[in-house]
Amino acid sequence: MECRRRSNFTECQMIEDNPKVSIVTPTLNSAGYLGDLLAAVDRQSYTNIEHVIVDGESTDGTVDMIRRYAEDHNVNWVSEPDKNNADATTKGLKMATGDIVIIVPSDDLIFPWSVSTAVGYFRTHPDVDIVHGDSIGWDIATGVWSLRLHKRFTYGYLARTQILTPQATYIRSHVLKGEEELDPSLPHACDYDQILRMARGRRVVNVPEFLAIFRKRIGAVNMRDGVSDEILKEVGIVRARHIQTSGPLHYLLVKWDRAYGAIHRRLQIFRMLRRSRKPDATGDSLNQGRPWSNFLASYTVSSQSARGLLTTLLPGRRQYDIDIWSRPGAKDLGAAERPRTIDSDV
Repeated sequence: MECRRRSNFTECQMIEDNPKVSIVTPTLNSAGYLGDLLAAVDRQSYTNIEHVIVDGESTDGTVDMIRRYAEDHNVNWVSEPDKNNADATTKGLKMATGDIVIIVPSDDLIFPWSVSTAVGYFRTHPDVDIVHGDSIGWDIATGVWSLRLHKRFTYGYLARTQILTPQATYIRSHVLKGEEELDPSLPHACDYDQILRMARGRRVVNVPEFLAIFRKRIGAVNMRDGVSDEILKEVGIVRARHIQTSGPLHYLLVKWDRAYGAIHRRLQIFRMLRRSRKPDATGDSLNQGRPWSNFLASYTVSSQSARGLLTTLLPGRRQYDIDIWSRPGAKDLGAAERPRTIDSDV
């Protein structure tokens, strides 16, 4: 047991070489997608994993899939009625027994290196409370990928402008303790509210690696007509809970955040295109300080024209002439060949 002194309290936590990681997965009638996530968890290079699955009494074969998977995997699961996704996730967080916890809904995916990357950073940085990484949005209907590239973490930027991807956010269990409850009145922004509660006064670090894919599919709750307005409304409610959201200073800070974020994303994409030409022989983005080493060892990122390369630096562009495809011999996640990428960072 290691105890550390902070400004106003002493905090004790277990620092282990092999911490247990709990992956919490809420699910409902997702037999067509849950299997992909189970396979992704099974492919993790890190093995001390507890998979907590909370099913809302599915009727499409999801429960049978979970039951078969649990026969020879470390799975803690339940199938019972719940109010909504927030309620199911809260149950899962309370069931989790790991030293590190992450929420990965059944529609989504993690890369084979995701858990080991987060654990490796926690091992070498015991003062860090939350680790999050970059992520990819995958529109299943169109095959388009969108890159969510994060700048260095600041609480103000998170509260005013940014939204972290839960699937790429790893949290020490002592940070989560007492904050497991998600607000069921915020079905779209409950995780954003939770991370703002936990991140205040904590050490939060972005690691330069892609850690998750969030899949956008027809029929999902967050893909309904008019859902964008609902999401924006809930995000506004959450931000008002945690920061001052009116006045000229807030307006100027938001303008600055968006301008800075746009420049940062374009420079990151440009950097990724350059690095993709000479990927590392082995992924080691943490120790060598080379971003996206694992991702670029498995995927090629390329622009098909000089014009496409230049547009990555032009203001106002939301869609880029860039392709991503698997390198020969790399383990793909089922993505269509050469999906075009667009910038979707919030």
